[in-house]
Amino acid sequence: MAEPLKNVYTEQFVSDLCSSWKIVLPDLNESTFRQFVFKDDWNELELKQRMSRLSDAMKLILPDDFILAARLTRELISKLAADGFAVGGFEYMFIPEYIEKNGLAHLDISLAALQHITQYTSCEFAIRPFILENQKRSMEFMLSCSMHQHPNVRRFASEGCRARLPWAMALESFKQNASPIIPILENLKSDNSLFVRKSVANNLNDISKDHPELALRMAKKWIGNNAETNWIVKHGMRTLLKSGHSEAMALFGYAGSGAFTIEQSKVTTPTVPFGEYLKFQFNLKNRTSKEQIVRLEYAIHFLKSNGLQNKKIFKISERKLKGEETIFLQKTHAIKPISTRKYYPGEHGLSLIVNGVEFEKHDFLLHM
Repeated sequence: MAEPLKNVYTEQFVSDLCSSWKIVLPDLNESTFRQFVFKDDWNELELKQRMSRLSDAMKLILPDDFILAARLTRELISKLAADGFAVGGFEYMFIPEYIEKNGLAHLDISLAALQHITQYTSCEFAIRPFILENQKRSMEFMLSCSMHQHPNVRRFASEGCRARLPWAMALESFKQNASPIIPILENLKSDNSLFVRKSVANNLNDISKDHPELALRMAKKWIGNNAETNWIVKHGMRTLLKSGHSEAMALFGYAGSGAFTIEQSKVTTPTVPFGEYLKFQFNLKNRTSKEQIVRLEYAIHFLKSNGLQNKKIFKISERKLKGEETIFLQKTHAIKPISTRKYYPGEHGLSLIVNGVEFEKHDFLLHM
């Protein structure tokens, strides 16, 4: 089993941290810092709680004057980078959390600090309380970040204002009205950094969940600009495509479901022992005389504890079929332990999805 992420915060990690920081903070009391971090409840703390413990420990070693503390925080992360630490990892996100927790009363100082810090480690979570506190000023700042020379800052401009950023507080006002986000995405839609473009696509996908018409208008406006923007549009429409949204399907030239037939589909493992593979196969035929683009997916209807089923969609492939062409496909799906799903023994289901339209469901039994 993989090592829990929270275990990145070892005593050696904290020791290295203090050793680097003593140049910036000559009076740093390493013993006090370590004792605060590794209090008796340390082993019970999860990842986010350990991050918060470290950000609280920073408050012990930094001045009470936040303006001075913010400047020193910028120096601390720069020092870590200069000393060769891989500060781009998630483990250093406790540093912007210090700004998040202590800087709300100093908006401009905090925003400037986050712009510097995000060049080293992501500040996508730390910016959100500032957006909630002062949306107008914060979004003006984020717009300026979208034109910054550093790709991490430009990515921060998009990622930090996603309405539905995973593991972060939701920005409910942007669920209601996404218009403040649009100028930022317009600035970044052709960015030369894939890191930035992925964030733009994810932001567009978030918008599509609350405002599908707006997301589609943006997609239609952007598509065809260049290869980079086309990738953003396709990735940003993924939720609408998974749901079989007809307008989104048409945007990418997918034929209607009537153009295809599924033949001889079956689950070849009607009983699947837990830890093994579900296996299925089928023939797909293009009924028309013209070449057609097909998006193939499958849905597993997972049995829940209450006896109902919950559908999860997985992509098989996207390809072109010549007129009247038939192809044979086989697929396996691992029924193995993952942290995001709990399995229950009993009857589950599998169905094939062609260009957003779901075909006949087949049952299979999961044996624990």
